[in-house]
Amino acid sequence: MPISWPRRDPRHYRFAMPNLVWEYKLKPIEFLIFSYLCYCNSTSTLTPETIATGVYMTAITVKKYLNSLVAKKLVSEDGIPVFKCENANFFTLPNEVFLLRLPPSAFMVYAYLLLIEDRRTHTCHPSYNTIAAATDLTKNTAMKSVNTLLETGLITVESSSYFDKHGMKWKGNNLYTILPVRLAADAFHQRQLHRLELEAECRRVLQWQKEYDRRRSRDALCAPIPALAATDPSQQCKPLCAC
Repeated sequence: MPISWPRRDPRHYRFAMPNLVWEYKLKPIEFLIFSYLCYCNSTSTLTPETIATGVYMTAITVKKYLNSLVAKKLVSEDGIPVFKCENANFFTLPNEVFLLRLPPSAFMVYAYLLLIEDRRTHTCHPSYNTIAAATDLTKNTAMKSVNTLLETGLITVESSSYFDKHGMKWKGNNLYTILPVRLAADAFHQRQLHRLELEAECRRVLQWQKEYDRRRSRDALCAPIPALAATDPSQQCKPLCAC
């Protein structure tokens, strides 16, 4: 059943990506960095440190792959995307996707599913081989990425089957439904909040344990030494011979 939700002005909550980007067979990290630059859509230069914060990588890694994008003429020397989506075919991604800290390969697969989805039903049904070929990933990586998107709450996956002309039943491609990203973002924030609460509780317990051990150590030092029991004269050692 088609999923629908209130439509807003795409310019306020989505950013455009040129369709031509898929022809460059970018590595997942390159694709993620290029997407972030398109998301920023700024004429000012972004430093590797700024980009690293947005994509949750080190500045050294960002600089390495940024140079690769410049060499492929996808990005200018100033770090600005060369393609202008207003003058070319494009698809869009939700702004909130960067809040979910997706692995680069999962981010890339998610972008591909958005590229080919039916805009009316928000569904698509590519095979794993098709996803792998389009994203230049291995089939196993594509499958793992789909599972990551499923666990994050960005998509649902339904198995399908079909009958051939001989009446034989065969397993078909999965049916993917793209869910509203806001639901995934809210769930992610709840998990983050729960993790912070657990960390705070762990710190409280460790502090309590530390204080408890300190008090026990102090009490042990201040405790009186028990008196030695009186020695029984009958148990004292006697000389073997009298001198």
